[in-house]
Amino acid sequence: MPVAQFRLDEKAWKVYWQDSKGKWHFIDDIEPNEDFEKQLKIVDEGHNGMFWG
Repeated sequence: MPVAQFRLDEKAWKVYWQDSKGKWHFIDDIEPNEDFEKQLKIVDEGHNGMFWG
């Protein structure tokens, strides 16, 4: 099951979510960050129920 997608853009990782049609969308309230582990932690913690709620 796809949960999130991480894309490296201009040296910063962006986080995306997938809609019911399989299209990926940038999550604009998660700031792009050079630290991949920080982005992974945000997804792991759920980000306001977006990923695991």
